[in-house]
Amino acid sequence: MPQRNQHREIRSEEVQEILTHVPNWMILWGNTLLLILLLMILGISWLIKYPDIINTEVTITTSFPPEKIYARSSGQFDVLLAHEGDHVRKHQLLAVVENSASYKDVLLLKSVVDTIDMYRQDFSFPLDKLPPMLLGDIMTSYSQFENDYSDYILHKKLTPFAVEKTANSMSLLEAKGRLQIVLSQKELNKRELNFKKKDIQRSRTLFNKGVISAKEKEQKEIDLLQAERAYQSIQTSISQLREFIGTAEKNLEDTAIKKTQSDHTIRKKAIQSFLYLKKAITDWEKQYALQSSITGTVSFPSSWNTHQTIHTGDVVCSIIPEINTSYIGKVKAPPANSGKIQNGQKVLIQLTNYPADEFGELNGKVHSISQIPDEDGHYHIEVSLPKELKTTYGNHILFKPEMKGTAAIVTEDLRLIERFFYQIRNIIQ
Repeated sequence: MPQRNQHREIRSEEVQEILTHVPNWMILWGNTLLLILLLMILGISWLIKYPDIINTEVTITTSFPPEKIYARSSGQFDVLLAHEGDHVRKHQLLAVVENSASYKDVLLLKSVVDTIDMYRQDFSFPLDKLPPMLLGDIMTSYSQFENDYSDYILHKKLTPFAVEKTANSMSLLEAKGRLQIVLSQKELNKRELNFKKKDIQRSRTLFNKGVISAKEKEQKEIDLLQAERAYQSIQTSISQLREFIGTAEKNLEDTAIKKTQSDHTIRKKAIQSFLYLKKAITDWEKQYALQSSITGTVSFPSSWNTHQTIHTGDVVCSIIPEINTSYIGKVKAPPANSGKIQNGQKVLIQLTNYPADEFGELNGKVHSISQIPDEDGHYHIEVSLPKELKTTYGNHILFKPEMKGTAAIVTEDLRLIERFFYQIRNIIQ
């Protein structure tokens, strides 16, 4: 019994020691520290945010890009009229591909054609002043115009309806003159007829009184009948003359109409041939002549020589415009993450010709995004650049057309905690 009490006292002392011992601070504050640490991690993950980067290729150009001159037919160069660095005007001839026409003759004909106003009433073409020309594909249209224009000029000189018009006018004038004479005769015959009627009345009165014989009275009646017949004859002549005048006036009007129609037809045919000639010249220019449609400086991607063969679709040269325009970047964004791209987002551009480690990067902004993708699924994006191509290292980049590089489109920042929850959501789903 005393031994049990002794063991109980010993155990009680050990328990008392444990119970009275102060725990370590880690045990006392561990949960609190863990909670604080968790809150700090959540706070930091909330504060830390970074964007997604969409990498793609970029081409630096201008808002008024260089014009590329393509060959529209295959063959050798007949002549090269421009060289590297030459300043050219709008519509200036740069080169001609070999063909069956002499380009000098075509240019001569074109210079004349361009001065002709076909809408003028006195349509005229200096056909007789042009020398024999080698026009190749244009020759058929030129020959047709030459024939139609010659008919037009001959028609104007001969005036085939002038004789008919003059004859009709003279006949009409004479008929009107005869009508006036006959009308005067009608008045005389009418007065004579009235006198004859009065005379026959007196003769009848005298006959009834027995003053004159029956033979004398009958003679007076015969005179009256002759006067009436003469008057009716005059009436018939007047009617015939008026009918003739009406026919002559109609013939004169018909002649004028036929002349107008003939003049219009001949002139229209000549003008139509002239238009076909202009079209033939234009078609020749499109097929064989290489021209600049803008004013600028010539740049050749390859070294071309006269009589060197060129193929349809080859780029002969480019015309760099002299107009001061802003610089832009042309980007093709891949479908992945393209929905994150928005206007105004920052774009970091590294040029292939200018290493980023040495020259730095160009900063730009997304200016516009195509609404629909191309056939490869890419979206076309236009990136606006500063007026001066100055890099992040302060270096000025000398612009050259179609400079290539890589573009990093910086999308909207996303918090670290949001990315974590997005990953958790994807795992759960």
